[in-house]
Amino acid sequence: MRKKAQSISPSELVVMKVLWKERNCTASVIIDQVSMEAEWHFRTIKTLLRNLVRKQFAGFKVDEHDSRIYYYFPLIEEEAYLRQERQQFLDMYYNGNRHSLLAGFLQDGGLSPREAEMLKQLLSQNDEPRGDERP
Repeated sequence: MRKKAQSISPSELVVMKVLWKERNCTASVIIDQVSMEAEWHFRTIKTLLRNLVRKQFAGFKVDEHDSRIYYYFPLIEEEAYLRQERQQFLDMYYNGNRHSLLAGFLQDGGLSPREAEMLKQLLSQNDEPRGDERP
């Protein structure tokens, strides 16, 4: 099982995004996809992939017909990882206080009118009773 505090480095995230998109692919597919975004040597990309496997964010299986071919896949879903990272960010910088985070964005003027409207809609949806809550 993965350590709780372990996370994906920015470079590893580039590789992980390919895994989330492709779901099950060879190292050569990953190298081709990553090379479109970053000018890294193929050995660098393989090292990042190996790190993701070691950290248990990615797994692999060997081809049934050719043991030299490995298929890589994510062991954590993108949304689950993003949720974990959001919570760590919130805990680290805002002591888990969502209000402080949102207030900071609003006070900095960091929201466009469209983003503000979308946020209002999300907040109004949050006010609606949920199935697991009693009136």
